[in-house]
Amino acid sequence: MSKEFLKNTNVLVIFPHGNALFPHSGCETRTWNLNSSLITNNINLSVLHSLRSKNHEDMELKKKCHVYYYKDLTLFGLSDWYLTDFNPFFIKKLFKVLRKQYFDIIIVICPWGLLTTKLLSKRTTKVIYDSQGIEGEYVDITTTLPNFPKILRPLIKILTKVQEKLACKWADLIVNVSDLDRVFYIKNYKIKKGKTILIQTPSALSCQNLTRSEELKKHSRIKLGLPLDKKIGMFHGGLPHPPNQEAFDLIENYIAPKINDSNILFVFAGHNVKKFNKKNIISLGFVEDLKDLLYAADFAIVPIIRGSGMKIKCTDYIISGLPFISTKKGIQGLEFLNSNEDCLVYDSVNGEFILGIKKLAKDIDLRKKFSQNLLHKSDFIGHRKFENRYIKLILKLINN
Repeated sequence: MSKEFLKNTNVLVIFPHGNALFPHSGCETRTWNLNSSLITNNINLSVLHSLRSKNHEDMELKKKCHVYYYKDLTLFGLSDWYLTDFNPFFIKKLFKVLRKQYFDIIIVICPWGLLTTKLLSKRTTKVIYDSQGIEGEYVDITTTLPNFPKILRPLIKILTKVQEKLACKWADLIVNVSDLDRVFYIKNYKIKKGKTILIQTPSALSCQNLTRSEELKKHSRIKLGLPLDKKIGMFHGGLPHPPNQEAFDLIENYIAPKINDSNILFVFAGHNVKKFNKKNIISLGFVEDLKDLLYAADFAIVPIIRGSGMKIKCTDYIISGLPFISTKKGIQGLEFLNSNEDCLVYDSVNGEFILGIKKLAKDIDLRKKFSQNLLHKSDFIGHRKFENRYIKLILKLINN
């Protein structure tokens, strides 16, 4: 089908969990890529997300779609996305939007709000559940955060798992980001295999020009205030996301103290990350341009030990050809990567992981090999593949 055919297709993207029009977190990066792809293919796009996203969006993208907002609720200081289906402002706004326009397809990011969407939308409208991971597993981690209200922990755990199961049942189709998540849904929620499809999340970056890598490295390190004579291993991720916090803690309290090489420096960066400088660690806080951070590093570290879905940081490393070392959990959803050929992968963060860091920091030929192999595999998680798979999915739903 041509783009001219898609021009008559109306799609609504609902994203209660964050900003649908700015590539900030991993989940937001996927949604931003999705919306960009839909617009590129002439689809008539509408977006419904929280009022807190207003004035923090990609303004060029916003101009090309219809944007609607609803007011958040808070309960004991907790943002209401867990309770989206019970938010009267969300229900009222969605009701008005659906009365105003007919949608061929509605894509709900994460399970929250999908039940209300299915109840309010017309029977001929197809509802896609775009899963970012196993939310039941994610909520088990997030409820351990100190600022998560203790009184709500049992309720939110039960509610999320029930919502996720119902979302899988009620949705016309489920999009998973990793095969492990897909298998979990099929086995635990009794979903038919044909009801799920795997579409991995691309990086927010385009491929980098590595022919100027040394020049770019020097320029980026000067810009970020990093030393020119160190081997830099970096980790980036937003907080308070628990898997990222655990990774930061592991590097600071376990990995860095065991690396007694004065030539190796660990660099942290990310949203809500505090700035500090101690021995062999420099924390930069939030870095505006991720490319600067990637160019400044010699390699990356991914000591992720919990969580589901895909780690978008790894797609950033792949597409920029940055060598990295990871746990198996860290490369979930990226099963096309081979240890010792594309990167170093270990079962857990242990003594072998430490030796792997030392090896990667010391062996320039190994880093060059990984860099070249990663770039050759960047098409696996490229924008074009993501776009093609999603557009084919939409065409299939419309034709059915």
